This record gives sequence, structure tokens and C-alpha cells, in this order.
Amino acid sequence: MITPEVLVDANPVEAKNQGNRPTCLAFAIADLNRRFADEELGPEFFYRATIALIPNWEPGDGLQISAAVTASALGHPVERLFPYLDHEPEVPLEALPNHLDLYGHPVQFTEADIGWLISNMQAQKAVGLALRLTLEFYQPQDGVISFSEAVLPGTMVHAVVAVGLGYDSDGEPWFLIRNSWGAAWGLDGHAWVSSTYIAAHAACAFGVVHGSTD
Repeated sequence: MITPEVLVDANPVEAKNQGNRPTCLAFAIADLNRRFADEELGPEFFYRATIALIPNWEPGDGLQISAAVTASALGHPVERLFPYLDHEPEVPLEALPNHLDLYGHPVQFTEADIGWLISNMQAQKAVGLALRLTLEFYQPQDGVISFSEAVLPGTMVHAVVAVGLGYDSDGEPWFLIRNSWGAAWGLDGHAWVSSTYIAAHAACAFGVVHGSTD
């Protein structure tokens, strides 16, 4: 039983669905910047701005952190004006439009220190996590991801957003994460993951400047 202590979202963002594309980081960073706009921000513009910086990028390759940091300085248009697509862009890439209003702040990456995560949650600041996945991650039970040491072979690191903090009966911290696999995953696209899981399987954490990392 996990007792919530902090829920960052007063008005929770609906869990989106990235579909069959390697766009989880774009969804997570757009999610972290949602607070700076009056309507939903779209991940497509940021994704395309990032892959344009990756030499010899091909559809399905996904993103690189260094390129994502640079591209995040541009900001994000609202989803309504630059919507997400269900397929990867073709190469050569089309130039991005330069007439859109862009919102949000650049992303910063850091170690996934549990104390740092707790302090961000207590300050009502959402934080991104890049996790190595286990089978249990794909199958949350009653909104809870059980711990396993066995990372699935061949899986890429997956980005999610931590939006809550709670504790179990033993006093272990747990974090409520929002995924980008649609509302059918977990509880409306959310699930609790333990600090043990994060300590074992998090590649890094990330937040936005003047947002989650201040």
C-alpha cells in the first residue's frame, strides 16, 4: 500500500500515446514544459528539431541527449498548430516552420539521485526519468510496478515524468510516473515505481531550466 504525500499536478495532464515511434523523450520534455503555456504543447516539433542535429539520422533511430539539450532551447509550439504524427518523418527532413509561437525552457540532465527527486517532488516540480525497463514495467499491477533486477535485453532507455511522491508501509519512497503509452497502461497512464527500481535502473534524470531544476 502506497500512501501519497505529494501530487505535483493540481490538474493532471492526460497521458498521451507515442504509438510505434521512439519519441518518449520528446513527450516527456513537452510534458515538463506544459506549465508555461495555456494549452497542450506538442512533442513533434521538438523531436524534429532534435533529429535534425543528429548526423546520418534514419527513421527509428530515436534521439540523442546532446542534440536534445540543444534543440530544447527553441521551445515547443502548441499541439494544435503542429500536431503529432503516427509515423516517422522521411529523410531528407523538411525544414521546420519559423512562424510559430514557442513556449517552455531548455532541458538539463543530471544523475537520478533519490534525495534530489524527493526535494523536487516536495517543491511541486515534475522531473523526467530515463529508465531501463524490466518486464514488470510493461505490466503494472493495480498501478504499481514491481521491482526486478532483470532488465530486458535489447530495450532502449525509456523516458517518463515523475509527478508524485509517496511512501509504503516500510517507509520506502515511491514515485508516481506518467508514461506515454496511453491511458490503458497502469492507471490512466500512470503508475508507482519504487526508489529501489530507480536506483537500480535509472540512467539519468532531467528537468527544465526555470522549471523543474530551479
